[in-house]
Amino acid sequence: MHAAIGRVARPLTARPLVCERLSGRRVAVRGASIDRFATMYYRALKQLFLWLVFLPLGGCASLARYPDNPPLERFDCEHTITRLESQGSGDILLILTFSGGGSRAAALAYGVLEALADTPLAAGGGTQSMLQEVDMISSVSGGSITAAYYGLYGDRMFRDFRNRFLERDVNSELANAMLTPGTLSRLSSNTFGSGDVLDEYFREQLFGTAAVRELVDANGPFVQINATDLFKGGQFGFTPELFALICSDIDRFPVSRAVAASSAVPLVFAPITLTNRAGSCDYSTPPWLQQGLRERGSNNRRYRMASYLNVYLEQQAHPYIHLVDGGLSDNLGLRAVMDHIVINGGLWNTLKRFNLQSARHIVLIAVDASALLPSQWEQSDVTPSSFAILDAATTTPLANYNFETHEFLRSNLRAWRDELEQHSCGGKAGCSTPGIYLIELRLEDIADPDLRKRLTSIPTDFSLAPNIVDELIAAAHQLLNQNAQYRNLLKAIEPASR
Repeated sequence: MHAAIGRVARPLTARPLVCERLSGRRVAVRGASIDRFATMYYRALKQLFLWLVFLPLGGCASLARYPDNPPLERFDCEHTITRLESQGSGDILLILTFSGGGSRAAALAYGVLEALADTPLAAGGGTQSMLQEVDMISSVSGGSITAAYYGLYGDRMFRDFRNRFLERDVNSELANAMLTPGTLSRLSSNTFGSGDVLDEYFREQLFGTAAVRELVDANGPFVQINATDLFKGGQFGFTPELFALICSDIDRFPVSRAVAASSAVPLVFAPITLTNRAGSCDYSTPPWLQQGLRERGSNNRRYRMASYLNVYLEQQAHPYIHLVDGGLSDNLGLRAVMDHIVINGGLWNTLKRFNLQSARHIVLIAVDASALLPSQWEQSDVTPSSFAILDAATTTPLANYNFETHEFLRSNLRAWRDELEQHSCGGKAGCSTPGIYLIELRLEDIADPDLRKRLTSIPTDFSLAPNIVDELIAAAHQLLNQNAQYRNLLKAIEPASR
């Protein structure tokens, strides 16, 4: 169960709804540094050498197989499709998005959660924190580790997450796990890969046997972990709706495996594979998907999402799903939120979908831990190494896509405000409309140039020095507390104290 921090004032409850899919989404990830890529390739070569040594001892390749996703016996709309509803004042709809970026992203996201917990609010004569107002978290890659841990354990995170993940040399621990004779033998199988080892590590060290249902139930914010479908090129969100579509039981699918899929950087980790059982559980296609398939030319975004999901229903042609790092389809975690709005036909309908029409403050905090490309190659006439070229070739399109995602979001703000005014006021004079606050927290916006360079140069992997963890957390506090939109929000909702 969630132990979400102090959710007494604003618990979320699940209510049955007509059979519509909450959302799909898309995600993206940074290339690792040159040195870290070199290290990973060295470890891969070492692994191959040892595999060649141990394989003859066994006489044949291993028959090891990844754990299959449990089947959904029968589609139940009331159980599978949920509606989240605030039971508190309902004044604030607060959504967080956590980007990719390995442990760098995980630490920055942790810092933002900590800063929100440190922000007091007046509530019904008492005091709670801004963190207790969080309704949804959408995450990808390294950000998914933090999101899932908070979703499962709530304020326990602030007691042990640093020791259990942020300050550990997870790179070395994973390498050692992969190089044991037993694991090397299993890796000789063509149905077991390094992504499955990552799943095992997350299960043993962080998430235990907790199921994804615990991230989307009624005991805390709705946490959507996002991966990328490698061969369809789109976002795969670990939601009850998408699992129902492929006839898989989200009540029994482990959080560790979802986070491993979200973090499975291609070439470093093998994909996480799911079985597509669409058509075996009496699934009812949601109305929005049927409508979206007819909207080519009139609503191309919804048509594209509907067409993408409809491919899963062609089960015989697509019996398996191979998932990799969510950052490949959207490294910010923002597209999932925007997809909710597109699917539901606008912001007002989305508020109705979540029964939050009474919200007076609509807040989106986007946490972006993107790194910057190193510039030392531009100071030399030496031909860049293959690792440097690979780093730049993967990072550059993601940086451009991140920019376009931010711009698309900003370009919709005016239309969303007009939509809220139309529906909440209906032309009545003197009517106040909900405020929309887009709060963008990016490492590249750190004011101190030396600190900015240091933090945006951190490699995208799973190893941070304790002092770097401290700096990332402190930077998160500073970025949030100095953000003009966040300060305007605090003034509007009259916090208890600062």
